[in-house]
Amino acid sequence: MLRILKAKSSRLVGHCWAFYLPVYFLAAAALDPGEVTNGEYLKFLMATRQTAPENWHNGRFPTGKENEPVVLVNFLEAAAYCRFVGRRLPTVDEWKSTCELGKLKKRGDIWEWTSTDVNMGGQTYKALCGPGNSCDCSHRYLPEWKNTVKGFRCFKDSTPLTWLPLFVAGEVVL
Repeated sequence: MLRILKAKSSRLVGHCWAFYLPVYFLAAAALDPGEVTNGEYLKFLMATRQTAPENWHNGRFPTGKENEPVVLVNFLEAAAYCRFVGRRLPTVDEWKSTCELGKLKKRGDIWEWTSTDVNMGGQTYKALCGPGNSCDCSHRYLPEWKNTVKGFRCFKDSTPLTWLPLFVAGEVVL
């Protein structure tokens, strides 16, 4: 007589397929809710030994300005900060669509760097968006330029967080 252990073996086989089919959990892509602050930028400077903005004294932002947007940062410095925190500068389309949905907090009345190139007169400029309560992205600036009304915020791309199945009490959970 052939005896089949259906209950135990089918349960085991039913859960084993999870080892062969990866599960992806995605994090939503999103523009940071606020501009990068002086306090946040200071942590980057301390870790990377980059040069502080010109309006800082002895490598420190002015007293009481920790939560204000960092300014006097050019495109390359802004892009380096975003890479350091695992993000990137947004495109004009990403910045503008978030702004038009009313999902941007603006701490200051500044223009914000984007990664969008604009060719003008044979030179490549970067598009900037802002200022204040505006969703305007018509400002153009050379990447190496900086001034007291130019800041930035970063964009986090959608990436898989894990592809491994979860184990709960000895079973695979999908």
